[in-house]
Amino acid sequence: MYNFASTDDDDDDDDDDDDDDGDDEAGEKNGQDKLPPSFQEEEEVGNLQLAWEMLEVAKVIYKRKESQEDQLMAAQAYLKLGEVSAESGNYPQALDDFQECLALQLKYLPPHNRLLAETHYHVATTLCYMDQYSQAIQHYNSSIKVIETRLAMLQEVIDAAEGADGAAEEKNELDELKLLLPDIREKVEDAKESQKTASAASQAIQQTLVGTQDGEILLFLPFCPGFVSAQRKPEDESPVKDTDAKQAKQEGTVNGSGDSSASNGNGVQEGKSQEASDRLISYLLKQDCPVILLL
Repeated sequence: MYNFASTDDDDDDDDDDDDDDGDDEAGEKNGQDKLPPSFQEEEEVGNLQLAWEMLEVAKVIYKRKESQEDQLMAAQAYLKLGEVSAESGNYPQALDDFQECLALQLKYLPPHNRLLAETHYHVATTLCYMDQYSQAIQHYNSSIKVIETRLAMLQEVIDAAEGADGAAEEKNELDELKLLLPDIREKVEDAKESQKTASAASQAIQQTLVGTQDGEILLFLPFCPGFVSAQRKPEDESPVKDTDAKQAKQEGTVNGSGDSSASNGNGVQEGKSQEASDRLISYLLKQDCPVILLL
């Protein structure tokens, strides 16, 4: 671009224009601040959607070409698509995009390329969001391995360089990569800890979520404070219990005692069960917790 000299009049006009532009920008900013949150959120979502559409078009264009450079550009499009999906909370789609990116990079890039480490890191982070910690740990370790391989390569270049100022760029990159390793190793430890916690929680749920007692189904809600359990009698009683109940009723009728006490007992029990059921349903409707219905 050429830099044209300006006259004094032009300077004055420019100053006026700048003032007008400043007023316009201030007005636009104030207008945006006055927008309801819903409109601001819609605009933000629209920007993500627009970015996704543009990246999707770029991916299709580059993937149709067979050169290595174009395929690597397609990989970068996949990477950015994954970032957009992760930003919007669509982690399964983000994982698919990151994995497509990684497949292309593994095909065309050397094993010490930093892009591989970055993509492995993105895959691992997304897997953690999806509670797939075992695979996440593998990709974190793969990212570390790529960085360590590149560190060794950079060290060889530095050792072969002559003079104190030789391989300055390699030295800077070496120092930068060394700072990244502790953070990624910490991510590995965090993923391992989360994996242990998830495993322990899963075992606890399996042990306490569902049980049976005297033919009754027990429904436990360990993650809903204030409610321990609720139970429901099965609709179909066993033939043995039905026979015993009929015999007891017949004996009571023959003996002249009637079935008033048994009926009263059953009525009280059914009333308590219904009351407990009603309280359980009422409680669940007020709580924001996962519910498993056992029928």
